[in-house]
Amino acid sequence: MTGLFADLAVAALTGARWYAGKGRPVRLVGIAPLAWTAAPGDAALPAGLRGVRPVLVTVAHDDVDPPDIDIYQFLVTFRPTGGQDDPAGALGTCRDPDVTGSGEEVLVVDATRDPEAMRVALQALARAGGDRRDAPPSPPARTGTVHDHLLFPLPQVDLTPHPFEGQQSNSSVFFGDHLVLKVFRRLGIGRNPDIAVHAALSREAGVGVARLYGWADAQWVDDGTELSADLAMLVERFPGARDGWDLAGSRCRAGEDFSTEAAELGAALRRVHAGLAARFPTATEPASRVAAAMVARLERACRMAPELAPYAPGLTDILTASTDRQLPIQHIHGDFHLGQALRVSDAQDGTHWRIIDFEGEPMVPLAERWRPDSPWRDVAGLIRSIRYASSAPAGDSDAPAREAWAHRAQQAFLAAYCDGAPDPDDLDVLRAYIVDKAVYEVVYEVRNRPAWAGIPLRAVAELAGSRGDRDFQLPSTRRDGPTPTGEENQD
Repeated sequence: MTGLFADLAVAALTGARWYAGKGRPVRLVGIAPLAWTAAPGDAALPAGLRGVRPVLVTVAHDDVDPPDIDIYQFLVTFRPTGGQDDPAGALGTCRDPDVTGSGEEVLVVDATRDPEAMRVALQALARAGGDRRDAPPSPPARTGTVHDHLLFPLPQVDLTPHPFEGQQSNSSVFFGDHLVLKVFRRLGIGRNPDIAVHAALSREAGVGVARLYGWADAQWVDDGTELSADLAMLVERFPGARDGWDLAGSRCRAGEDFSTEAAELGAALRRVHAGLAARFPTATEPASRVAAAMVARLERACRMAPELAPYAPGLTDILTASTDRQLPIQHIHGDFHLGQALRVSDAQDGTHWRIIDFEGEPMVPLAERWRPDSPWRDVAGLIRSIRYASSAPAGDSDAPAREAWAHRAQQAFLAAYCDGAPDPDDLDVLRAYIVDKAVYEVVYEVRNRPAWAGIPLRAVAELAGSRGDRDFQLPSTRRDGPTPTGEENQD
């Protein structure tokens, strides 16, 4: 049955892999079509396409008071109905002139799954220099404006589009071997840190991030309030690159050492942190305030995952072990794990790491992702990630070897990041961040993959048992539960 775009929006949203509210009640608040990427009748449209545009869908989750309000971006294209087979990404049919630009019934398709639509989107970005605008009044009009920014000309190579098929909290489209367009799905009001960091660091040689070619942002009015958000970014792709999660896991299973690569990754993270400190604000924060926030998160986590409660006293001791100092804080990666690093080989620079995806934790509001934090949070994230990569099923005879493999890699990473032996006081801070990360992992696994909860619970038990140990280096990696196949939040 054909209806309005709103009739299919909620069903399409709740079934999307990138929808963050799975399992929560959802209520549609509003639909906001933005300016056309290519309007119906545009000469840039190939036969069979009846327009390409971003549409914002605002929903409310009423399981909290006040309700959580989220804005999601649908980048859609429209095709005629009546074909024998629906194309990949088909969302359903609708007759909604406000969205489709026509009174006819059309098939709505996720444009990131439609290669012809993505060629049109890339052409729009390549023509950057002005606003896309659908009405003559000054922006933002009813449909708002979309502005394209291009920092470098696109490479003159094969840029055939094809979607990334993995699990993501956004949607990525590859253009040949050279470019990747990340389409942001859950939008935050304001500048996305992924764009800001790449814009600041990608021109710097030796920092180790991808080149940012361009991005698109939007401005619109909602209930009299002018809003803006980033919609997408176009960055360099590294053909033949291997992500750190896949590389580390395969090395561990083969019994091959990962210490050299881990040390190089530690040095790469140190360079990125130095670049961020030079280009974004820095400050200090009382360690007592940081510890109090971690203790509060632990208390909430114990309510959500009662399995944590027996370990709470020992974990609290660790979280409050170093509260009489000022912690340097700055902009950080915010969601660093092995899946956020690519092992790249090229003729000019040899084999090295590139760190990607500076959006921060996708489940956290944008304002919080911009909040400065200690670089030790990123270090703790990678240390925990190495442990996940080394995880073995309970009773696995290879568990001691995997434990030794992970310990060597962790120590090599940490020593390279610190450019020497870490200070004992810094280790206290690091251990607190490791606890904070492991507690987060327990809640995530209990809610999403209960069979895996033994992995972070084992680390929590060992950490709680090590309280007060000033000789602490890194907790061991013995664990229970099945072998994971990927990061819990890999993006």
